[in-house]
Amino acid sequence: MPGGVEDTEGQWVLAACVPATDNEGNVLTVSGCLTDIAAQKQSQSDALKRAEAMERAYASEKRFSTFADQANIGIWILNKDSQLTYANKEWFRITNHPLVDHSNVDWTTLMDSANLEIIHSKIEEMRTTKSPLTFEFELLRLWADGQGGMMKTTALAAAYPELSDTGDIITFAGTLTDITHLRWAERLQKLRTDEAVEAKRQQEHFIDMTCHEIRNPLGAALHCADLARSSLLELGDYISGIDALPSEIGTSRPGQLWDSTLEAANIIISCCAHQRRIVDDILTLSKLDSKLLTIAPAPVKLSDMLTEVTRMFEVDAQKADVVFKTATDSSLEILDTGWAVLDRGRLMQVLINLITNSLKFTQREAVRAVTLTVSGSLSRPTEQDLDVDYVPAGIARDRVRLDSQWGSGQDIYLCFKVSDTGCGFNDEQKGRIFERFSQASPRTHSKYGGSGLGLFISREMIELQSGEIGVSSRPGYGSTFAFYVAARVAAAPPVAGDVSTPRVMQRRSTHENGRAKYTILVVEDNLVNQKVLRMQLQKLGHIVHVVSNGVEALQFLETTLCWDDRDTSSKSDPTIDLSVILMDMEMPVMGGIECARRIRGLQNEGRIARHLPIISVSANARDAQVGSALECGMDDAISKPFRVADLMPKIAALVDS
Repeated sequence: MPGGVEDTEGQWVLAACVPATDNEGNVLTVSGCLTDIAAQKQSQSDALKRAEAMERAYASEKRFSTFADQANIGIWILNKDSQLTYANKEWFRITNHPLVDHSNVDWTTLMDSANLEIIHSKIEEMRTTKSPLTFEFELLRLWADGQGGMMKTTALAAAYPELSDTGDIITFAGTLTDITHLRWAERLQKLRTDEAVEAKRQQEHFIDMTCHEIRNPLGAALHCADLARSSLLELGDYISGIDALPSEIGTSRPGQLWDSTLEAANIIISCCAHQRRIVDDILTLSKLDSKLLTIAPAPVKLSDMLTEVTRMFEVDAQKADVVFKTATDSSLEILDTGWAVLDRGRLMQVLINLITNSLKFTQREAVRAVTLTVSGSLSRPTEQDLDVDYVPAGIARDRVRLDSQWGSGQDIYLCFKVSDTGCGFNDEQKGRIFERFSQASPRTHSKYGGSGLGLFISREMIELQSGEIGVSSRPGYGSTFAFYVAARVAAAPPVAGDVSTPRVMQRRSTHENGRAKYTILVVEDNLVNQKVLRMQLQKLGHIVHVVSNGVEALQFLETTLCWDDRDTSSKSDPTIDLSVILMDMEMPVMGGIECARRIRGLQNEGRIARHLPIISVSANARDAQVGSALECGMDDAISKPFRVADLMPKIAALVDS
């Protein structure tokens, strides 16, 4: 074998033979030679293999070319000098370049200078890192969105450098994807989101403004009705004390006029209270829809809360001839739950809704009784514990977690049960009453009124407080609504000592009827509200001063005893010992928040000698507004419309503590 290599498959040779014959033509011998042609055969085999390989490569290239031309993604190749050496049909379609030979394509003309700079920087980055890259850029080609709009085509490039065995860059190759429709969809989605957010903001603003505009005149109407009612009652007491008047005056025409006028005043008060509940429900519903309803825990004395509930419904129950009472279960005493940390405002709103409904549906029955019972439990109450069927949970919301702001007391569940002897309802009606804008039946609204929001809102607020609400009812046998909320046991706050007495005596005097008399500054721009509130407070024996905005309030403070930055040469000696300020939030010139900040600033500077209590009086009842009032230095807040009977305990608590 050539080269000494054994060939197990045989040896290729070329044989040349010549026969030797006699005279008669018979073959005597055959002579010839053999030539080794293995090298030639190897060359032929190699050549055949190369031809087959080239044929396969050509077929593969043809398949790739066909695939590339049919692909819905652009494919491109640049040489190391960034010149285009290949591009498929989709690349030409995306770039909107005429379909020509690659050597005639100048891709740098397909985009503006800013986007060209992006591509050049990415190519240089690949030269440096020799790693794949993905980036976006815009082409000059315009894309129609189908709605009459046009925008530049956005392309997504995925590129990589092809390297030689020595690590040198040979070419840059990659793909090009048209993502214009995705970017358009993102912009459209953002636009729609922004529009929705703006529409929601405008809706909230409209609701706030509407509630504000309703509360202002409603407050004036409520104050006037309260004033008329109290005046009529005083007049009745006065007339009854005159011995010279005939005893039959109560049945005479004047007596009938007195009765009808007093009834009209009571109806106005009742209607104002009903209207306020509707406004509160609308505002609460807006907060729920915007997921802005928050829980604000604070220590609450349960007996005081029940006393307040009794006082709130005492008049309504008497007018409807309904026996209304509250009761506490022995479990509260066993669990030492005199005080609890909970959201008193949200809880009161639920109780008001439930008790109002019970009074409404009971007042036409032969037996009229409504009872509120409160109990406690260490474990989550079951339906059997409360003897009701729980309502399925509503919209999934984040429920409250009892963290550090709830104190460190024992976790408990406070249970509230409102039972009545009203008309009751069947199982089908029970499934509807907790839905939004829904009532037990179409006859319910025409017979009893209502918006169909109270129970829906109550359920949502209870669920926010990690609770559940349920109902048990039979037609003609009354109803029981029961719910529980999560809370924590709280210790009673320390009782203030006598050290505050001197300061109290400086800020109040005593009216002839034995009640405390305060000097009150009303800061209110609404003239009707000014007049009515002043009359009511003066009727109670208080001294009332009125200004129209924050600037006037600051000027007025300079004339009071609390001002400690007075020019000693001034001949005027102040005599006004101001007790408290009732501050409207929204006023021209200077609003309540700015005025309160100025007052607290003057107090810190020593120009106001002592802490001056400020109560925010606003027709805007959102938590954010109330929170802003407290953050700027106000001590408490009350929302319009309010009754002076609700305002005076707040004043007394601030001035006398």
